Amino acid sequence: MKKIFTFVVAAMTAISSFAWSYETPGFEWSVGADITSSYLWRGMKYGGVAFQPDVSIGYAGLSIEAWANLSPKDNTWKVFNPELDITLQYSVAGLTVGATHYYYFDGTRYFDYRKPSIAAYEAGEYATNQTEVFAKFELGEILENVPLTVLWSTFVGGDDWKEKYEDPTDDEAITGLERAFSSYLEVSYEIGLPLGFSLTPTVGMTPWASFYNYYKDAFSVNNVSLKLNWEVGIKDVFTIDVYGIAMLNTAGINKDNVWPAISRSYGEQRLNLAVGAGFWF
Repeated sequence: MKKIFTFVVAAMTAISSFAWSYETPGFEWSVGADITSSYLWRGMKYGGVAFQPDVSIGYAGLSIEAWANLSPKDNTWKVFNPELDITLQYSVAGLTVGATHYYYFDGTRYFDYRKPSIAAYEAGEYATNQTEVFAKFELGEILENVPLTVLWSTFVGGDDWKEKYEDPTDDEAITGLERAFSSYLEVSYEIGLPLGFSLTPTVGMTPWASFYNYYKDAFSVNNVSLKLNWEVGIKDVFTIDVYGIAMLNTAGINKDNVWPAISRSYGEQRLNLAVGAGFWF
C-alpha cells in the first residue's frame, strides 16, 4: 500500500508542479481533491470514505488529466481500492472526445489486454485494468441557458469480458469469453439555484448486457441520481465545492430483487448516498 500511495502522489505532484510553473496564453490547468463519504460512480458504489486528488493540464482544447482514488473497500479499513485514471481528451464547441485508462494496482502490467483463460477468469486471476473511449456534449457551452450534458462511453480494452455458454439455460457451463464492449449513456441537466447552489438530476443507462448491469440483462437504467451542489470561490484563488448525492441503481430490478441482500460495500447495492467536499485551484 505504501508503494502504491507513493507512486500516485509522485505522479500527481509532478504534473501539478509543471502546471504551477508554466503560464502562457491558451494554457489551462487545475489542481484539487475531493473528500467523500463513499466512492460512487455511474450507479455503483466502489468503496467507503475516499480521498480523490485530481490534476489536469491543457492547451488549445487538448488536455491530459490524472485522477486517483485512495479509499477502503468498505469502512472497516481492512481492504483498500487504489485506482489511477489517466484521461487524454480534446474539446471544441462543447464537444469533448477522448479516452480514459483505469488502473487498479492489481500487480499486472499497466496496459494488459490479454483475454484470460476460463480457469483464470473463474479464479479471479487476471488483469483488471480497463480502457474506454468517450464522447461528451455540453450544450451549455453553446447555449448558456441550457446546461444539458450528454455522455457516451464504451470499454474497448482490458477487463470487460462476458461469459459464453453452450446451453444458455445452464449458467455453469462456460464455454468461453467474449468482449462485451460495455457502454454507458448518461444525460444530466444542471439547475442553477440562488446563493451558489445547483441541483443536477442525472439518468444513466446501458444499452445491452454489460459491466453496468453485471452482464446479466439487456437494456438497463442503472443510474438515477440527484446531486445538490454548493460552490463558492475564495478571492479568485481557489474554489470550495460541497455536495450531497443520492444514486439509485435499477439494473436487474424485479419483484423478487427490489433490494438485493448483498454486501453494502461494493457493486450491486440499490440505493447509494454520499456527501463530500472538493477543493480546487
